[in-house]
Amino acid sequence: MKKTIVALLVLLMVLTGCGSNGNGDKLKIGVLQLAEHPSLDATYNGMVEMLNELVGEENYVVDLQNAQGDLTNADMMANKFVNDKVDVIYAIGTNAAQSAYNAAEAAGIPVVFNAVTDPVAADLVETMEKPGRNVTGVSDISPAKKQLSIVKEILPNAKKIGVVYNVGEVNSMVQIEVLQSVAGELGLEIVVKGVSNVQDITLAAQQLSSEVDAFYNITDNMVVAAMASIVDVANTAKLPVFASEDGQFDEGLLATESLSYHALGREAGTIINDILKNGKKAADIPVVTSDSTVLYVNEDVAKTLGIVLPESVLSRKAER
Repeated sequence: MKKTIVALLVLLMVLTGCGSNGNGDKLKIGVLQLAEHPSLDATYNGMVEMLNELVGEENYVVDLQNAQGDLTNADMMANKFVNDKVDVIYAIGTNAAQSAYNAAEAAGIPVVFNAVTDPVAADLVETMEKPGRNVTGVSDISPAKKQLSIVKEILPNAKKIGVVYNVGEVNSMVQIEVLQSVAGELGLEIVVKGVSNVQDITLAAQQLSSEVDAFYNITDNMVVAAMASIVDVANTAKLPVFASEDGQFDEGLLATESLSYHALGREAGTIINDILKNGKKAADIPVVTSDSTVLYVNEDVAKTLGIVLPESVLSRKAER
């Protein structure tokens, strides 16, 4: 009798264990986000939205980890995903993608990245068309000429545009090179100041303010985190600030011709579905780019700075 009771208890424990595993056969997605920022958040939300449509929210689970800008945290979180044997890692931001790929490569776990300006320069993929490794994703390389054109459209007499950047961020160097390559076509010159820590940003902006007609903020993680400092300096100097993406817009910018990071997130969701459900290999999936933008303009900032916005801008600006 006792043996029967023990056997029944063991069977009950096994069944309970199976039932308490809420994941079951659900796909496991580890999400490594470099830091909190509206644009990075939007790439996560867009990915979830697309997976809900393609896979169904009841068929997958997400472990969302935010490194809070700390690369040591990013490495630890990426290794956690490997130990947890997730099915795919979705990495948001260049440093997050590098941490994820370095951790997952040996384990054979595919990595899908987003918000990586130049995945080739970041040594994530061999080429944009054929990554060649177990990693692919979505690039947020900005349509630089289109974005600088809005500066010229609003400020036709502008000549010099100031950019503060982190000298240690590969993405920033790539963006500056692209900006400089197209600025001349618009009669503009890009004047840069490099910084190595966040404490130097205010001074760099102050030094630039006496040399330039406007500021332009690239998608530099360190500089974006200190956006308010640049806006304060610019306001004191009565200079407008433009940016490459709308996640910075509410900090007091004049305008941005921005990529939709939510849409970029949806693209990543499609790639994840292709890998997990359709059997495609990350190495064979081309990196996605986009030149579809939305124009946002802050009319209150324009009034404060005494800038008259042309009708061509007002007629196509989007509402937030």
